[in-house]
Amino acid sequence: MTRSTADLRLVTLCALVLAPLAATPAMAQAASQGTAQAAPSAEISAPRFAFAPVEGGALKLDRETGNVSLCAKRPSGFTCEAVPDTRDAYEAEIARLRAEVDTLRRAAAVSPQPLPPQPGTPATPVPPGAAPNATDLDQAFAYAERFYRRLKGLIDELRAPTGEERL
Repeated sequence: MTRSTADLRLVTLCALVLAPLAATPAMAQAASQGTAQAAPSAEISAPRFAFAPVEGGALKLDRETGNVSLCAKRPSGFTCEAVPDTRDAYEAEIARLRAEVDTLRRAAAVSPQPLPPQPGTPATPVPPGAAPNATDLDQAFAYAERFYRRLKGLIDELRAPTGEERL
């Protein structure tokens, strides 16, 4: 995270925390004077936008929507660009994944297909205590023979590097 991004987030957080506190003294004073007033009208309440200075411009907080924009002077004049909210990106990804899961569930309900076997598991389940068939025995013996021949070759190489005295 760059320094300007960290500063931007810190200022945004400060603006969000301090904005409601600015309106509190005025409400406390009105309550202490004992004036019974109706709810403040929209014109008297806090302004819709709050600004906080940051490096390279100012942050603009829309108090109604919660959107934050970075306002800066450009060659074409002052412009405000929306600050991306990572929460929106997360929400969009969650919505996309939920739609994909729903689509897959509907497809599975229409035409259920058996799942492919996982690697390392036998293709057909063998009941416990069942005797191996001839193919399984042939594969086991072929593996044992390859293992024995390779082991014997390694021992021969270690025992007699000159070629004398072989097993």
